[in-house]
Amino acid sequence: MKKSLVALTVVAALAITGSAFARGGMGMGPGMVSGPYAEQYKKFAAETLPIRQEMMNKHFELQKEYLQEKPNSDKITKLQGEVAELRKKMIDARTKSGLPMGKMGKRGGKGMRGGMMGGMTQDCPLMTAPPPASK
Repeated sequence: MKKSLVALTVVAALAITGSAFARGGMGMGPGMVSGPYAEQYKKFAAETLPIRQEMMNKHFELQKEYLQEKPNSDKITKLQGEVAELRKKMIDARTKSGLPMGKMGKRGGKGMRGGMMGGMTQDCPLMTAPPPASK
């Protein structure tokens, strides 16, 4: 019994590790970039780090607000607008950097934002645009 449990654990660990290596890990980080845009990308990543950090903080604030027993819809709307502005800043910075845009700033692509799961963005509160400001 013990031997089969150990063997099963080892097989599961190897399967998980093997699939991670087969997919190439979690993506390209600034230290893993090569090719004609490597230096340009490193510069872009360094220059936009504060924007990306602020965007993550806003996402965490949004998540925290959604998990409240009674979420504050005004605060959620304000945070969604701030995230949208930060996204615009990132797209502007990418445009100014001269790097190819790829799929940045577009709906669709791989993963949760496209492919077979593309319809999920319709219902995601983080993906909706904030309502127009009332005057």
